[in-house]
Amino acid sequence: MNMKIISALFVIAIVITWSVHQYQLEAAAPVRDTNQPVQTTSNQPIHYKNKVIVLMYHHIDVKESGATISPSRFNDHMKVLKDNGYKVISVEQFVDFMQNKIKVPNNAVVITFDDGYESFDQYAVPILKKYNFTATHFIIGSSSDQQNVHTKHLTWDTMRKLKAEGFSFYSHTYNQHNYASFDQVGHKMGPMLSNPIYLPEKGRVETNAEYKARIEEDTQLIEKRLKEELGNTLQLIAFPYGVYNPTVKQIEKNAGVTLFFTTNPGINKQGADEIFRLNAGTPTLTGSKFLNMLEKYQ
Repeated sequence: MNMKIISALFVIAIVITWSVHQYQLEAAAPVRDTNQPVQTTSNQPIHYKNKVIVLMYHHIDVKESGATISPSRFNDHMKVLKDNGYKVISVEQFVDFMQNKIKVPNNAVVITFDDGYESFDQYAVPILKKYNFTATHFIIGSSSDQQNVHTKHLTWDTMRKLKAEGFSFYSHTYNQHNYASFDQVGHKMGPMLSNPIYLPEKGRVETNAEYKARIEEDTQLIEKRLKEELGNTLQLIAFPYGVYNPTVKQIEKNAGVTLFFTTNPGINKQGADEIFRLNAGTPTLTGSKFLNMLEKYQ
């Protein structure tokens, strides 16, 4: 057999062997669904470190108005958090962070609700669970006790159920979430937590001693109810309308309250006890505007 035939046979053998080897490799490789996106190993963005953004919501309903947003808008906000690398932590973790006990993840966020509306359980909780988020709710004690409000508030039974599922509940006062008159004719009115009010039965404005006694009684009552119904040991307050004064703050401190949640915008750093919150519960806040708001605080 001449050398040309031998060389040709050798080349054919190599081609056949290489083809079989390639076929075996392709057959052994896992099949990827081409409809699914290719997974990457890129790191999550770092928007800020050693700080916490606290969000504030109120009521959720299909009909938006004022401080009421729709379930779909709330879902959009939660999706923005998830998609952009924000890490939702519990308010209890936040307390430990603010008191220099623990560190928090980058881009940490706390979700809070005010007033104690039942819509929290009806609309917010299923969406929060969808994203594996938690939240805390500052309730008006008298509204849950008496259910004497137009918009239904959370019952203690519902709160116990939700607490077992990882949600938490703290003070928005027992019965000081109202405006009251400061004079006989009602020309001047304001938040009753932060001001001495007019007493019709006495025909005069409260004395400082009477004002302090009213706030002390309310503070003790809401904390008593939270402990009786939910077993709370940690004490926090969100001031109604975000309004307070040194007298109120000291009374709350004396009762064991450790953090004071305001309505002032900002981002929170360790060591403070007055907490900034961003108002996210407004119908004007689309998903993109919500993200823009977050990005202002880094």
